[in-house]
Amino acid sequence: MKEIFQEYGGILITVVAILSVILVVVAVIGSDENGAIGIAFKGLIDSFVARANSSIGIGE
Repeated sequence: MKEIFQEYGGILITVVAILSVILVVVAVIGSDENGAIGIAFKGLIDSFVARANSSIGIGE
C-alpha cells in the first residue's frame, strides 16, 4: 500500500481534487433545473428569448 501511494500519490490527489470540484459545481448549479443558479439561468434565458421575440414581432 505504501508503494502504491509513493508511486501514484500525486495522481490520486489530483483525481480526488477534480472529482471534488465537479461535485461542488453540480451541487451549486444543479444537474437539471433543481439548483438555484440553474433556475436563475433558465429564467434569464427565457426572459431574453421572450424580449427578443417581442422586439421582432413574434408573439407566443
